[in-house]
Amino acid sequence: MLLPYATDRPPARRPDLTWTLLAVNALLTLLTLILQQVNGPGSARAIYHTFGIVPAHFQPFSLLTYSFFHDGLGHLLTNLFYLWVFGAGVEEVVGGWRFLALYLLGGAVGGVLETLVIVVLLPGQAAEQPIVGASAACAGLVGLFAVRYYRARLSFVGLPWRPQVVAVVGLFLAFEIGTGLWDIFTGYGAGGVAHWAHVGGFIFGLVWGQAFGFVEVGERAYLKMDAARAMARNVPGAAIRRWEKLLERDPENMTARLELARAWLLLGDTEQSGSHYQHALRKLLRRRKRAEAARLYAEIRDHDLRAPTLPASELFPLGVALEESEQYALAAETLRSLTVHSPDAPEAELALLKVITLYAHQLNRREEAQILLRVFLDRYPHSQWRSMAEEMMT
Repeated sequence: MLLPYATDRPPARRPDLTWTLLAVNALLTLLTLILQQVNGPGSARAIYHTFGIVPAHFQPFSLLTYSFFHDGLGHLLTNLFYLWVFGAGVEEVVGGWRFLALYLLGGAVGGVLETLVIVVLLPGQAAEQPIVGASAACAGLVGLFAVRYYRARLSFVGLPWRPQVVAVVGLFLAFEIGTGLWDIFTGYGAGGVAHWAHVGGFIFGLVWGQAFGFVEVGERAYLKMDAARAMARNVPGAAIRRWEKLLERDPENMTARLELARAWLLLGDTEQSGSHYQHALRKLLRRRKRAEAARLYAEIRDHDLRAPTLPASELFPLGVALEESEQYALAAETLRSLTVHSPDAPEAELALLKVITLYAHQLNRREEAQILLRVFLDRYPHSQWRSMAEEMMT
């Protein structure tokens, strides 16, 4: 049997639930095999008949328990391989508890299909045999993996090349359906592989992936990856096409917006670059991410781009954020531009006072601070901060 041992898409974070499922499957199976060695084969058969699916004596709870037991080390290791290879990537994109639901429901759907096929088309001895194993649950993970990571390539023990996951799962599904139909035609089923459980789990994973939009999630992720690679190869034009496609799908994607601004800057188009920078800056300010906005504004000015045109309601918190990040010169420039271009704005009074304070205490521009103090007292004779300003005059 060909076993996958790696994909070219390793998870970005530790797959705790995948490792937990690996441990639970291994522990329960090994305990069963130990009991079989200690107490004889009857103890293992009792466990399989209790927690496995016995089509002739179907118990609904067994749909959730049969996936954690295996009838031998070979059976266990095969399923652990598939859970290890595909589980981590699926857990990352689906999330912990949804990942567990996918695992259990994929197994349950596969168990139901296998039971129906046996009861209706393969009655007799096959209906008395317990069905155990995580194959259907793992097939569900494979199905969703193929939807989300459709460009991933798999490495197999014994294969000198790495086929794409879509080709692998297509062959897998065709093989399982074909073998399942052959079993029905020949009447074989007792002690055989639960091919229809695999088919049911796999189809469930495909349907889950389609229903919850993981095709779109995958397309966005690959656009981002391709754009980043183009930038790394210093091909900004190719990166721009991909970032623009990503923004068409996800207009609120800040990463795409910023990287698009940087790509246009590499091409020397400061107008396009400035437009995207300004859009991103305003988004950050509206989301009250002022520290990030301050860093982005500093980046814009470092590139000698024209200062973005912002209303006083956004310019003031930006200036305050620049002051808090100790970028005092840029903070003073930003706040002073507010007082010049929007002198009647509610924020202008406090902005001017902050400029005076920055000039006097941070930038060693005391003469200018004194001039602006007189402007402040003349412009705002009834200011609530007048006494503070007068103390600064002395």
